Amino acid sequence: QAEWEAYINQDDYLSENRGGYAERGAVFFPMVWRTDFSLVQDLFVNVGGKRNTIQFRMDILNVGNLLNSDWGVGNIITNNRPLIARGVDGSGAPLYRMANFRGALLTDTFQSSAGVSDVYRIQLGVRYIFN
Repeated sequence: QAEWEAYINQDDYLSENRGGYAERGAVFFPMVWRTDFSLVQDLFVNVGGKRNTIQFRMDILNVGNLLNSDWGVGNIITNNRPLIARGVDGSGAPLYRMANFRGALLTDTFQSSAGVSDVYRIQLGVRYIFN
């Protein structure tokens, strides 16, 4: 019971709607802010009397994650059914048990996702522009 109480208290939606039914589509994922940074440098060269351009480009995608590993990381729901029905007791009252996640009881509604967009990426590019 203490673990279930702690699980409800850590979640804003569950703690505000205690004792009621969870509404469909009522819970939203936490906001994730991602920022990208681009640096472009043009070098001009004359070839055959015409001005051509060599362009060097560096893009850092999700630059916040480069600065701090906790920034720019999305979330996924740990378990959308935190209680599992076990049946009923002798008086007909329903029995439940709390779901496990990786061998332990649930403690958080969300966990950090581990996708490609959650980590920073650096792209380098070279482009030759003919005139």
